[in-house]
Amino acid sequence: MKLILSLVAGSIFGLASTLLHNAYQPWGLILSVVATALAIWMIGRRWGLKRYKFIASSAWFAVLFKASTLGVGGELLIEGNTMGTLLLVCGSILLIVVSAIAIPE
Repeated sequence: MKLILSLVAGSIFGLASTLLHNAYQPWGLILSVVATALAIWMIGRRWGLKRYKFIASSAWFAVLFKASTLGVGGELLIEGNTMGTLLLVCGSILLIVVSAIAIPE
């Protein structure tokens, strides 16, 4: 159950980051990256294993990867502008760091 919940949480935060990053520049980007990192960190604190942080981060990466590629109708949710690139780079680095942080006993 924890596995499914961490997968769903990562997907939801990936969707929220995708939809929020380009709104109210630069505050939408800052809010989406910080909220996602905080949520991944809280998943690890709540369930006590790095495995669940890794699963949630992987779901976030999968959603952002799909949102940054062209869809069937040619739509693109994460553009190749400054905000889109910063979301992908800063969000990826921050989630890798947060996922690697050891969980205190």
